[in-house]
Amino acid sequence: MSTDLQQCFRTYPFLLIKKSIKAFEQLIYPLKCLKCGAYIDPKLVEPYTMETCFCDICMKDGFYTIETPYCIKCGLKFHQNFSENHVCEICIKTPLQVEKVRAVAEYKGIIKDAIPLFKYSSKLAAAKVFELLLFQAFLKHYKKKSVDLIIPIPLYKTKLRERGFNQAFLMVRNFIKLYEQHFEQNPLWKIDTSSLIRIKKTEPQTGFDIEQRKNNLKKAFKVVDKESIKTKNIVLIDDVLTRIF
Repeated sequence: MSTDLQQCFRTYPFLLIKKSIKAFEQLIYPLKCLKCGAYIDPKLVEPYTMETCFCDICMKDGFYTIETPYCIKCGLKFHQNFSENHVCEICIKTPLQVEKVRAVAEYKGIIKDAIPLFKYSSKLAAAKVFELLLFQAFLKHYKKKSVDLIIPIPLYKTKLRERGFNQAFLMVRNFIKLYEQHFEQNPLWKIDTSSLIRIKKTEPQTGFDIEQRKNNLKKAFKVVDKESIKTKNIVLIDDVLTRIF
């Protein structure tokens, strides 16, 4: 028997088992819309996309990714008829305290339902989808940047116990694996979950004005070892940006 044929016989049962397991999983755990509960046919959607989490009807709310034109500082999407990225009026009047901010999508349409469902209702099926979207945005905006650390924004200890997970960490936990798969080499950066801690329980920022947001977050975080990150280029990760600067 030829080597190729032997390899075929070794591989075929494995593929058959893999397909059987996948079919069994779909039978026991069928894809359902995280918002309305409607069943989703996995054969009609790309794996790990928003369409695997939300049905066609719910997706009609729109998924508004942020593309050119946008503010080169805060990442705000421009809806005027601009052809190029530039600094927005808010950032001119009140400069950022960080180099720049980037996001996958605007907080409207289906994403306005998706994030609360993920965060507050433990719809963790969205985690992998958000992670891939965020990784693609990371490569787009930071691939050519010198990055040392990626730090997911931490939760306060009691909130972490109540929720059972940190949504910011779930969105980056496989970044190293994704990078290795994409580039076939290890990244020069690492995921850091120990340098930044939350030392004050804060209220959700929703509904607060800028001053209330500032007061809510005042003295909420602590850098564990300032010397260890002193010269590092850091990317902070969170699920939603609420502007306080």
